[in-house]
Amino acid sequence: MGSTLSSKHEDAGLMEGYKAWKAMGEGGTSHSWSGYMSQLSAEKTMAFGADDTIKPGFYDKPEKLATGWKRATEEQRANARKSFFKEPLPVRPGPRARAKPFVYPQRERNAADPQDPAVKKAGSPTLERPARLWKAYMDAFNTLGQINAESTEWKTSALEKHGQALFTKRSVPLTPLAGPTSREICHIHGTDLSGHVTLSFKDAEEVISKGWGERHRLSGTDWIHLGYTMLYVPNTVEETAVLTKIYQAGIDYMKSG
Repeated sequence: MGSTLSSKHEDAGLMEGYKAWKAMGEGGTSHSWSGYMSQLSAEKTMAFGADDTIKPGFYDKPEKLATGWKRATEEQRANARKSFFKEPLPVRPGPRARAKPFVYPQRERNAADPQDPAVKKAGSPTLERPARLWKAYMDAFNTLGQINAESTEWKTSALEKHGQALFTKRSVPLTPLAGPTSREICHIHGTDLSGHVTLSFKDAEEVISKGWGERHRLSGTDWIHLGYTMLYVPNTVEETAVLTKIYQAGIDYMKSG
């Protein structure tokens, strides 16, 4: 009797987890039961804990966690350890955001969640995500492709399996540290406007410490570059400018070879 009740509780918990996972929308894997089970498997076998993604000092010893470190040149190692920001990031105001507790897809909000009430002043209150905020962010992100056209190109995200992402062109040397990400630099999720970008270790540390994002739970495994970082959903049009600078730092790092 006891084992039967335990099994029913486990089944119910599994189904609730599946519903919560599915509510985030598509990304990273099949948006189905098999996709949910695959991320559960990754969580048990290779992913870092959900609380590890904001811990400081994670990049102090890249030789232990960075895939491709032994094959990287001294210049490539130095590039991974330096900053590509033109000026320090501000500390993000307000309570710290956090990603949902799943390995993939990694999202801050569910696909159907409304934007924070305070942000609705930026656009029509009848829209779930204010038009001005959405447009400002996507326009700025798309402009990055134009600014960096000589070394980057738009393709379908290799990591998300759908949606547009910015990649380095084949003519740009690729550091062994970025091998697992197939030259993909960055993308924004159409479901909630969170995003991902591959940063140098120093810049990833600053983004996390100042509240703009967190590590992916597979960053530092054979699957993903150690500097692969999730950026939180912008709360204001002004925040989109800071996030755009972070994406540009990722582009400059990946262009460094």
